[in-house]
Amino acid sequence: MSTRGKYAVIMMAVMLLAVVSAQATSHVRIVRLSYESGNVQMDRASGQGLERAILNSPITEGSRIVTGNDGLAEVEFENNSSVRIGEATEVRFRQLLINDAGDKINEVELARGTMYFDTRGSKGDVYRVIAADRTFVVSRNSQVRLLTTGSQVQATVFNGEARLENDAQPVAIKKNDTLTVDAANPQGFLLAKGVDKLPLDAWNSERAAYQNAYSYNNDPNGGRSLSAFGYQDLAYYGGFMSVPGYGLAWQPYGVSTWSGWDPFISGAWSFLPGFGYTWASAYPWGWLPYHYGAWSFLPAVGWFWCPGNAFNGGGVVTNWQATSPVVNGPVGYIPPRPPVITTSGYRPTVMVGQVGRMEAYIPGGPIPPNFRGVITDHSGLVGANAQRASGAAGGSFFAHNSRAMDKGSAGTRTGHVFAPPATSTWAYDSFGSAPSSGFGRNGAAASGGTSRSTGSSSSHNSSSHR
Repeated sequence: MSTRGKYAVIMMAVMLLAVVSAQATSHVRIVRLSYESGNVQMDRASGQGLERAILNSPITEGSRIVTGNDGLAEVEFENNSSVRIGEATEVRFRQLLINDAGDKINEVELARGTMYFDTRGSKGDVYRVIAADRTFVVSRNSQVRLLTTGSQVQATVFNGEARLENDAQPVAIKKNDTLTVDAANPQGFLLAKGVDKLPLDAWNSERAAYQNAYSYNNDPNGGRSLSAFGYQDLAYYGGFMSVPGYGLAWQPYGVSTWSGWDPFISGAWSFLPGFGYTWASAYPWGWLPYHYGAWSFLPAVGWFWCPGNAFNGGGVVTNWQATSPVVNGPVGYIPPRPPVITTSGYRPTVMVGQVGRMEAYIPGGPIPPNFRGVITDHSGLVGANAQRASGAAGGSFFAHNSRAMDKGSAGTRTGHVFAPPATSTWAYDSFGSAPSSGFGRNGAAASGGTSRSTGSSSSHNSSSHR
């Protein structure tokens, strides 16, 4: 390796160490685009403006997400906190830093539209939303919806608590409270009891339910609770096993029956300032296996992912990397290579394989659930387009959206579009010969990848057309 190359590696290691040790304020935090559906664009803060958003893209400070009228997106933080972005919405991640006490500071600007902030984390973490020049602070373990139209902002608390940082004194917003403010009247606000339901609420709740079911109720780490980002997708789409010579390993369901599959068959190379080109997998589970640990291959097993030290300390991830390496591929396998960076300054996203407007899936494994299928009524557009759609202005904007949900509430689903885990989907198999497909602990768990995708007719059928 050249001296310049060695220097670059050393500098990157120093930057990552700053994130882990949190000895001083650091802006080197990386979160992920955990869900996208419909028209979703992303500004990577690279100077190239808006581009098509790619599932599992890293998101850093300054990144921006913009959804179209049919667009939905979710950004997941390291501690499972999430920002869920509704249709016709624009958000910017103004601050993603770790202060000198080790607390995470998360500041999101809502330029227009609808967003949900689902917060978790430690006591010292800070969650702020800037909307129409007003600042809202969301407490941890809370779920808040914010809507904007013109100069108006409405903040609704479903769980927990939030507050408006008013010039006179902070205004507390309790559970089931709704606060409306107008940027044209900096000192004024309206605080009322009650929650107007919107069509998007069901989608937000379904994503939260999926995260809770598969992240908090599954534990592959010897009884220690896991809550880092991406675990829920590993639980839903695959299982863990013990591979002789490698230790703990994970494999997606269905891989053992697809001889031509490899981990980099579908996705995109996207440029991340400070790190270069990174791999964004098109698979919904494609975050942890592509930024921690390494991929390997054994003829009797197929492809599998070894987390390395990603499970140290009961699930605290400590070794983020731009792209996970392949340390032992099949005979003749050529490891993937990122695009060559030219001196022109243009860093295009390079697609690989079949990357469509839906997550990739492996035949024989679970089909990605149709989360947007829980939205029963799209007649009430939210965000910047609602006022134009209703012909309303000012205060009637929120009432229009409320009536839209009331009209469609009769068709509200009672079940989930994903199949809930029977007990734990984490599977530990220690084997000396080829394991069974799915790597379950027994017959039922071994076929769990397929059964979860067909657990209910709505789950399977609604997903197939995405």
